[in-house]
Amino acid sequence: MGILADALVICICGIFGEKIKNHKISNYTIGIAIMMLSLVSFLENMYNINGKTLSTDNLIIVLLAFIAGSKIGEVIRLEERLSNLGRTDNKSLNAFVDATLFFGVGGLQISGPIALALKHSNDQLFIKSLVDAPFALIFGSTYGKIAAVSAIPVALLQVGIAIVAYMFSSFLTQTLIAEICAMGYIILFFSGFNLMTDGKVKISNTNMIPGIGLVVLFDIVKIVIGRLL
Repeated sequence: MGILADALVICICGIFGEKIKNHKISNYTIGIAIMMLSLVSFLENMYNINGKTLSTDNLIIVLLAFIAGSKIGEVIRLEERLSNLGRTDNKSLNAFVDATLFFGVGGLQISGPIALALKHSNDQLFIKSLVDAPFALIFGSTYGKIAAVSAIPVALLQVGIAIVAYMFSSFLTQTLIAEICAMGYIILFFSGFNLMTDGKVKISNTNMIPGIGLVVLFDIVKIVIGRLL
């Protein structure tokens, strides 16, 4: 239900956004909103409140994964390769790729299907739907109805994540899920930063995506070392 809800929101708002193309919100405003949302969500995943103090047990893993993952993405030119998938003379294809990458990368995109598979909870996917709604309107007003079609690959990716999570349910701990989500929100934060600067200062946030996989790898290493000691 949550996957369907998110897909419908992206689709419907993307179509409706095309109708309000003359009432665009500035990229600066959109970027600030994304940065605020991602920063708060990152802190929620990384920190626990103990009395009057904040504590975290997994920030180092996320930071190491972020640094190493960004370097890997830079070396393999991940952002350039993904961009080239849609960088043709066809503006509609370019818009489709941009919208798919935007809605398909993020903490809720990963943690939502995991929660659905492991806890039978749609809560996070419903939250993602609410978050995606205004941005789907914006993409629709900017790129037209083609932005709505991005709902299909986004939904398919969510289904794939849910299936994988179900298959490896015994391995996915709450700590690991929080770390994965945190990496997603870091990527989303810099997406907002790039929008805010309107391309004047560009940070290759797509190159940070390998960090999500490294979070899992580092967590496995931590468990193995813990057992050996």
